[in-house]
Amino acid sequence: MRGPWLGHPLHPLAVTVPIEAWLCSAVFDLVPGQEEPARRLVATGLAAVPVAVVLGLADYADLDRRQRRVGVAHAAANAVATTLFAVSYLARREGRLTRGKLPGAAGLAVASAAGALGGHLSYAQGAGAYRWQELADPAELAGADPAAPRDPA
Repeated sequence: MRGPWLGHPLHPLAVTVPIEAWLCSAVFDLVPGQEEPARRLVATGLAAVPVAVVLGLADYADLDRRQRRVGVAHAAANAVATTLFAVSYLARREGRLTRGKLPGAAGLAVASAAGALGGHLSYAQGAGAYRWQELADPAELAGADPAAPRDPA
């Protein structure tokens, strides 16, 4: 479920569906007469969230203490974004397009911040990096200074 057969975690792949669906919904919101595609894209993003959550939780188990703090903030921000998109969807479903666009735009902003936290977790803190690759010396990943750049090659 975590992606060892792929060589990296599956969570980063799974999150592209809600992110892109919600981003595209915002684009459709800018085009007159495209309310239905925008509503469907919001729904698609919401439907894809559970898979991303399950895969994220699976990855969370392997994080160290410092990474877990960022992981909790990442998850909390994503929960807020998902809630905003759920509110947006409900308003859109009831035909209140204007009331649906505002929480959708706010949800996209929060999802962007959550994505930045996820990127920090992956790139700056190395979460999930080189988890399944064979290393000549495992100390190449850990080292004395956890903030120092790592050279797994």
